[in-house]
Amino acid sequence: SQVPAFTHMVVTEPLSDEQLGAIGWSNRQGIEDARNLVHYFRLTADNRLAMGGSDVSLTYGIDMDRDLNERVFQRLETDVVEIFPSLAGVRFTDRWGGPVSVPVDMAPAIGFLGDRRVVYSIGCVGHGVSLSQLNGKTIADLVLERDTDLTNVWFVGRRLIPWPPEPLRFALSAGIRGYLRGEDWVHERPLRAGR
Repeated sequence: SQVPAFTHMVVTEPLSDEQLGAIGWSNRQGIEDARNLVHYFRLTADNRLAMGGSDVSLTYGIDMDRDLNERVFQRLETDVVEIFPSLAGVRFTDRWGGPVSVPVDMAPAIGFLGDRRVVYSIGCVGHGVSLSQLNGKTIADLVLERDTDLTNVWFVGRRLIPWPPEPLRFALSAGIRGYLRGEDWVHERPLRAGR
């Protein structure tokens, strides 16, 4: 009831104080934009800009070899310079990717499997790091049989919509990705035209 979609990241060389000043990032908070296929950024401890997102790689069947995608890496490197023009010419030192779990309706699910001895938390669609602490609290409340605001959230105990079998699964996931890409493109056209 979930499929892997691979998200990717690129990392710059350490930025100088001048470069940091030019991009105007005075705090070290993580940032995520409002795109469907989000960009997410953060500064590392040694002042490298780490940026991920922009697009995802999909798999067919049980193929899990999508960690490296040159097209997405190039897009991310271009996006860094489009978003932070003062970083034109910056060197990128690292690239990687990895899978995130994606239910067909792109919403998480938490609950018990079978006789309540197994608890699951799936489908965070790339937000697992930020959701893990909240999901952990929710799971603790479920296991301890507490009736709390967390255990009464709509995605606790919900049934997942199953993905269809291949080749329909791949076609459906590619169609959803295509729609999300198209919507991002439409919303970003005015921004790109103004550059």
